[in-house]
Amino acid sequence: MGAARPLDAKDKALLTLLQEDARQGHASLASRTHMSESSVRRRIEALRREGVIQREVALLDRERVEGIQVIVQVSFERESLDSVHAFHKRMCALPQVAQCYSVSGPVDFVLLVHAGDLAAYEQWGQRELMKDPAVRRYDSMVVWSTVKFDPSVPLP
Repeated sequence: MGAARPLDAKDKALLTLLQEDARQGHASLASRTHMSESSVRRRIEALRREGVIQREVALLDRERVEGIQVIVQVSFERESLDSVHAFHKRMCALPQVAQCYSVSGPVDFVLLVHAGDLAAYEQWGQRELMKDPAVRRYDSMVVWSTVKFDPSVPLP
């Protein structure tokens, strides 16, 4: 794949509006960005094809969905490319793991995990983290409430 095409002001305007509400029609987007509907459609298709728009999803109200969220910090005993790649692959395959970040600092990974309740999370941690020989320790923080959640990416 070649170098990514830089985003221009019209792309950024479209992306900002789509992050607010991806269900907006081409006519509305065209009106708000001062472009034609066909130009809006072509740009959105190009942004999808290029992978700038990775997917479009429904965001659920976390307060109304049953279960708990746990932020987990994972530290490895000894890192190797094989153990890190295996961990990446496992975390990506687990439906309970909503987010997985490889980070700098005193821990190696930060996860956002969803579980039905504390008992289900404890069983998941024992099965998926405690049994992994690469994992030295993991620390869990139960999310009591969400103060701010904004999945959008700010565009200058």
